Amino acid sequence: MTDRDIVVRVAELFRRAVVATLPRENHHKVPYVTTIKGAPAARMMRALAPLMSPRRRGQIERALRDHHPVRRRRAEELITDGSELSWEAADTEARVAWLAGILEGEGSFLSARFGGHSYPRVQMTMCDRYVLDRAMSLIPGSHIYSDTDKRASERGWSEAWMLTANGPPAAAVMRAVLRWMGSRRTSAIDRSLSAWRPIRVAAPRFSCIVPGCWRRHAARGLCNTHYMSWSRDRAKGRPPRITPLR
Repeated sequence: MTDRDIVVRVAELFRRAVVATLPRENHHKVPYVTTIKGAPAARMMRALAPLMSPRRRGQIERALRDHHPVRRRRAEELITDGSELSWEAADTEARVAWLAGILEGEGSFLSARFGGHSYPRVQMTMCDRYVLDRAMSLIPGSHIYSDTDKRASERGWSEAWMLTANGPPAAAVMRAVLRWMGSRRTSAIDRSLSAWRPIRVAAPRFSCIVPGCWRRHAARGLCNTHYMSWSRDRAKGRPPRITPLR
């Protein structure tokens, strides 16, 4: 990754060094790498396989297929501690941590604008629909769309999908994963949340705020009749006879 602090965190788990490599293009950022091989890599693959998507599990199976039998037995011994990971057994805390890891690598924390207002947006594009479906199950109010990048057919890219969440659901995700994020993602979340001013600051009303009017609420705290009166006054440049909530 180009986020060195994240690679350093992984390197501490691997107990390996971090190496800076040359960027592919002059305008690209410097990527950082940490690597494990042999039995430690086999142990890591076998431990994480139950949490992986079918595509990643297939890669792990292929990587271990030709692993030397002696080393394979040793790798199995190293991970036989009675604490095998699994998605089904994971509690809410562990699942949020998984989501944080996916968003750290593939997600974007944005501040979108609509109608003069800024609102938080979480966005993630991947070719592995299985992973996005799992992420969507953890993000209420999120949606998945087919990615329509025109460059895909020109460059032979795989089919991709985009997951998005906006407004309060996105803000809830940002707050939930913030403590796991690296410096770049933390800054992006801070920018998005600091620019957000929730439009609704109170529970929705059921009736008009005009004293003595019990008609059903339509907009800005007013029923349809009083809302239209206020709207006509504004359109004609007259001082409004009614003051709405906002």
